[in-house]
Amino acid sequence: MNQFERDLRESLRRREPPADFAAKVLARTRDTEVRSVFSWRWLAVAALVALMVSGTLFIQKQQQQVENERSKEQLMVALRITGSKMKDVQDRLNAIQQRMVRLQGIQ
Repeated sequence: MNQFERDLRESLRRREPPADFAAKVLARTRDTEVRSVFSWRWLAVAALVALMVSGTLFIQKQQQQVENERSKEQLMVALRITGSKMKDVQDRLNAIQQRMVRLQGIQ
């Protein structure tokens, strides 16, 4: 038997656990449970904050879209009014030009 096999046999030999082994294991389990619950709470808080932030951003985006649509509609009305006024001016200019042509034809 070589040294490796002896070390392996020694490490696998049955030993009695220390007297307070069970208490230490139970204490560690409770600590892990407390940390686990604490971690879940922080995860829940983080998820809630993320939802609130994303919801707020979504609402702001929706409001911006509504405002953009309103501005677009106002621009379209302004362009229609401007087009109508420009047509009126063009009609007046055409009328003036026709009068001038008639007056030149008379002279």
